[in-house]
Amino acid sequence: MRGIVIAGGVGTRLRPLTLMRPKPLMPLVDSPLLEYQLAYLRTAGITEVCFATNYMSEAVDRQFGDGRHFGVSLTYAVEDVPLDTAGAIRNAYDQMPGDDCVVFNGDTIHAFDIAEIIELHRRRQAEVTLTLRKVERPHPYGVVPIDEDCRVEGFREPSEEQKRAIGGDPTGEFDAINAGLYVMNKSALESIPQRRCNIEREVFPLFVSEGRRIYGDIQQARWIDIGRPSQYLEAVAAVVAGEIQSPRPFLKRGDAAIHATAEVADSATVSCHSSVGQGVRIEDEAYISASAIFDGVRVGSSARIENSIIGDGCEIGPNAVVRDTVLGAGCVVKEFSLLGGFS
Repeated sequence: MRGIVIAGGVGTRLRPLTLMRPKPLMPLVDSPLLEYQLAYLRTAGITEVCFATNYMSEAVDRQFGDGRHFGVSLTYAVEDVPLDTAGAIRNAYDQMPGDDCVVFNGDTIHAFDIAEIIELHRRRQAEVTLTLRKVERPHPYGVVPIDEDCRVEGFREPSEEQKRAIGGDPTGEFDAINAGLYVMNKSALESIPQRRCNIEREVFPLFVSEGRRIYGDIQQARWIDIGRPSQYLEAVAAVVAGEIQSPRPFLKRGDAAIHATAEVADSATVSCHSSVGQGVRIEDEAYISASAIFDGVRVGSSARIENSIIGDGCEIGPNAVVRDTVLGAGCVVKEFSLLGGFS
């Protein structure tokens, strides 16, 4: 069994943070996002992995190299043009053919037991097993109906327009959605066309129509799709709280993660599952809540940062207030400035 991680996304909804780095290298409590994916695979005994990359692929290569420092053997399937989800999977499989694979999106974190999912896949003699999650309506995800034996009956994918139009209060009703983690036999992988195509809209529906053994496995463990800043902060909080395992140990001060090289004044407050990166300096009486502070940030005395993401090397002046805001690398917020809302 080998691993394929789809890591070519542009990360448009996380801009400006993804202008300087690809989304799969977003820092998440001292570790880049892709390091979580490698840890998941390694824990399941999978040590041969291919990263399917496109946007800023050279940065991923520089970060992970041949994988030896992360306990795996890494190859790269770089797309000259985007191949969409199925095309990316087939392109990656062709770099290391001949074996079944665990495939998942490089922009999710979870607490799934991949070894257990593989075992269930084998017991069912499935060709493809999709990991599913139940989410409350309304939601922007595609729905995967299954029968009483957990065999997949079809796929209902919303259009981009429908996704943007979704809103309203929770209904109390739930759907099973695709969590972006698959176990795929080589027969299924070799049936994916060697061209641009989509796994949810084209390939899986075709497999179902052909009567192939496609099963769903509903997981209850924590799962976060990191697409928007609010989801990124949710992921930070889940890791700091220990709900999702980090690939590296990290230091905690109260209920926050503080890098060992950060300087935090004794009178400063960092709370609500915030994370503080390498070389950060937080001065007297500063207050940080439910936020992610990237490397090299300077936070002045009595500044307040709430529910925000502060990019590398930013400077937040004394008495400034930053709420519900994303700052790209190198931004300067002058003293007494107010961003993101009124008191």
